[in-house]
Amino acid sequence: MKLNILKNICLGGLILLSATSCEDFLTEKPEGTMNAQSYFRTKDGYEYLVKAGYEPVRYVTRRSVTYTLGTDIYTSPGRGLDYGNVKDKVEYSKTYLRGMNEYYKTSIDARNGDFLWMFIDGYNLIQRANTIISYGQQADISEELREQRAGEAKFLRALAYYYLTEQFGDIPLLIEEVTEPHFTAERTPEKDIYAFLIQDLEGCYSKVASKNDQAEFGRVTRGAIKTLLSKIYLTRSYKSYAESNDAKRAYELAEDVIKNEGYSLLTNFEDIFREDNEKNDEIIFSVQYSTNLQTNWSGNTDYSTYQPFIYAIPGMGAKLEYMERYTGTVAPTRAAYQLFDRSWDTRFDKTFQREYFANEAKPFSAGAFGEIMVGQKMIHCVFPDEHQMTREEKDLLPYFVVNFDEYADQPLVGGLKDDDGDYRVNGFAQDENGNDKKARYYVYPGIKKFKDSKALYSDGGENGTRDHFEFRLGEVYLIAAEASLKAGLGDGAGYLQKLRNRAALTGTAPALELTIDNILDERARELMGEERRFLDLKRTGKLRERVFTKKMNERAARALEVFGPEQAFKDEYLTRPIPYDWAQTLRNIIAQNPGYDY
Repeated sequence: MKLNILKNICLGGLILLSATSCEDFLTEKPEGTMNAQSYFRTKDGYEYLVKAGYEPVRYVTRRSVTYTLGTDIYTSPGRGLDYGNVKDKVEYSKTYLRGMNEYYKTSIDARNGDFLWMFIDGYNLIQRANTIISYGQQADISEELREQRAGEAKFLRALAYYYLTEQFGDIPLLIEEVTEPHFTAERTPEKDIYAFLIQDLEGCYSKVASKNDQAEFGRVTRGAIKTLLSKIYLTRSYKSYAESNDAKRAYELAEDVIKNEGYSLLTNFEDIFREDNEKNDEIIFSVQYSTNLQTNWSGNTDYSTYQPFIYAIPGMGAKLEYMERYTGTVAPTRAAYQLFDRSWDTRFDKTFQREYFANEAKPFSAGAFGEIMVGQKMIHCVFPDEHQMTREEKDLLPYFVVNFDEYADQPLVGGLKDDDGDYRVNGFAQDENGNDKKARYYVYPGIKKFKDSKALYSDGGENGTRDHFEFRLGEVYLIAAEASLKAGLGDGAGYLQKLRNRAALTGTAPALELTIDNILDERARELMGEERRFLDLKRTGKLRERVFTKKMNERAARALEVFGPEQAFKDEYLTRPIPYDWAQTLRNIIAQNPGYDY
């Protein structure tokens, strides 16, 4: 029987950044007093240490805005394009298009908190992995187990380094446990980090258990290491320091995972994300969460991140269904919805949530449409290929209707009319001084794949309990397709077609030419809400073209128009700034990345 390695273990405080800080972790054992260092050298203690090393993966994988906003398929919902009766549209846009999504200069500078925490979380995981490797060399365990656990730790370390390097470029390469504070640091060239990661992973994947041999679900498997290694090779194949066989090796590894590691595509795309089906044959590596508040920390935020901010609408209270803290963070762009052809592709309806319902009753005087009953439809989103309703048609319905051209950047207007003749909900309503009279709600079809009926409602309800899927087989098919195209060999088109056929109503999808843009489009359709899109666009060199030239992210494109490259996007922003709060603690000076200041 497989066991979830993190579901029933309290990880808080088990490993801190130095081994000497763990003195009080275990003060009494049946066989006598034992300090943490001694305990971690025992078999039981070492296994506990290894399990604890998985906990910071939650933070490394959940900081979504740094990987999604400002891309072709994800944007920030809200003001900036909802002009209404605004006379000076340029100044209006300048007032509100100032976020990370728009690459506004002061929102993505060295003091940005999201970049800082991404940096901290990444190095926390690296330290934990190094600690596991260090103690493994001393622990009273078999050589086979020592190599297996070291392989798991090397995967975790490589995952953190891959994400950090792709975001920040040259960063310190730490491959040993830190046992005392360091007040100086040196940035290791990105080229050298990639070489280390590849050598490290090539040397360890054969020592780690396969999917079918891994006794505890949630641990790193041989297939997971091969998947990450394939992605690292593929990414390096685009770099100036690429080696000639990088794309070929990426393809070989991806194909190996597809054919030999025991994974398989599920027949029904929707079944991948069914709540009772987290341990399915398509999942290669998932980050574990729990229904226990003590072990779940702040939980998985996949569902709430991609849902609209609607909890304050009367009848749609801040309960489980409409989580408060993270809602309205990331919305699909209109271009993202248009990538789907609903005439054959079932993934659209299985990915997006078009209707929202009341979860609390309201009297006639308080409800937007009069009396509200629990379960009553409150919002209906019109899909791009459907009839777009006029204001008159909307007014005939007892719920809000959101047309495609209103997604994410036009506020809700509707409901009964009060004595002043205005709708009860009207985001455009202003007084004589131009101040908003009513709340603004920006609605769009949220991503429903991560629906969590067991979410723990606390501090806004963001404590999701479902596992986060970091790698699954569907993405490996896409890696194989892209590596095949880049290397000029293999059956990339065949792998792409198999994935599309799985999504097709009839089981056979229209053929698709193997081009990088088609692969990026297919990644969006298959992995909406899952992929780290910023890294895909950076890797392929397509961010400027798709976001700004094609204007697939309307808010980001508009910001560049009104601000220009001095205050909005420039190519240097493909690499993030070194965080100020880290650099200022050092006794030596660390050079900042081009395009930024400290």
